[in-house]
Amino acid sequence: MRRARWFLVVLAVFAFVAAACGDDDAAAPAEPAAPAEPAEEVAEPAEEAPMEEEAPAEEEPMEEAAPSDGSGYSVAFVFDGFLDDGGWNTTHNRAVEEVRAALPGLDIQLVTEISPGPSATNAFEDLAEAGVDMVIATGFYQPDAEPVAAAYPDTIFLTWAGWTTTDNMGHFDGATEDGRYLDGLIAGSITETGIIGYPAGFPIEEVNRALNAFTIGVREMNPDAVVQVVYINSWYDPPAEQQAAEALANAGADVLAHELNSPAVASVAESRGLNIIGYSSDRSAEAPNAWLSSFTFEWGGYYTNQIKTMIGGTWEPALSYGGLADGFIGNAPYGPDVTDDMLALVEERRQQIIDGTFDYFAGPLVDNEGNVQVADGGTIPFGERTLCCLWLIEGIEGSIN
Repeated sequence: MRRARWFLVVLAVFAFVAAACGDDDAAAPAEPAAPAEPAEEVAEPAEEAPMEEEAPAEEEPMEEAAPSDGSGYSVAFVFDGFLDDGGWNTTHNRAVEEVRAALPGLDIQLVTEISPGPSATNAFEDLAEAGVDMVIATGFYQPDAEPVAAAYPDTIFLTWAGWTTTDNMGHFDGATEDGRYLDGLIAGSITETGIIGYPAGFPIEEVNRALNAFTIGVREMNPDAVVQVVYINSWYDPPAEQQAAEALANAGADVLAHELNSPAVASVAESRGLNIIGYSSDRSAEAPNAWLSSFTFEWGGYYTNQIKTMIGGTWEPALSYGGLADGFIGNAPYGPDVTDDMLALVEERRQQIIDGTFDYFAGPLVDNEGNVQVADGGTIPFGERTLCCLWLIEGIEGSIN
């Protein structure tokens, strides 16, 4: 029945979706004793030559401390979309506001709607030529930033999800899966039909890794539940997002989750009396009755630290990958349908992930085609997760091909 139903979902979706001297006082001389006999005449001592006065040592100039508020420095943030998309770009813009609060003297530029490719390279060159101290690019711009970083060694570049560092280029990413696993616990506890719909952007490692972790959480609470995924091959396409959500709802999903940026999926859940797991931000205002939870990206601390080390002259290139334990991942407020028992479990698991006593990627993990991807006793090490996953775990109905 599930495969037949899945076939209907795919048909429905394809029908709608296209795309940081003073000397001490000298002691008084002792009084000399009087001689008993007159002493022989003694030659007067030769007059001592006056001591040559030492020239005072020349003081070295003190190094001027870097301004603690960022004054005299500039940072440009480059976005691949617009700031109020409610999803990915909004999370980074929220972080920019944290940077402004921490470093009020910093000159900040925002450059929006820059697609990866030649337009990104041109934007990076313009910023570096203008003397910007650091460029933080919030999308996948490594190929576009590399030649510019090489040509402008005095400008530091940071891009999302890259893997090649140079003296003035580093990269960062967030462990979405930490938050998505916790979201899955909520979804698996809530669903009554056992079907959770999941419209997503592209079938890439970042998305699949989070989807797999989400499904692990779902099936921990409901072993028979399935997650139906539909990729729309876009990050922001409200009509396509809505249509995918509608098709999944029609196939029996009573909980919707997504990895997309518009409010469309939340709107479908609200209008149809379903529940919604958000993506990266609090969208409860858009679906007050449907809202359950969402992990959040918390980039502000990382950005502020990187800028402070640049100002202090201690910045070093790195591949920074952080999750719950690193403060890269947080959570939005929970909705009214989330019970105290659910919250207790989520908070217990959150702390276990932070202190390293629980590993949701512990094997065995089998994909939805029956292949063992992580053997019993194995895991996907945290430092290697960015390479995962080009496979979907058992319990997911859908394909990345």
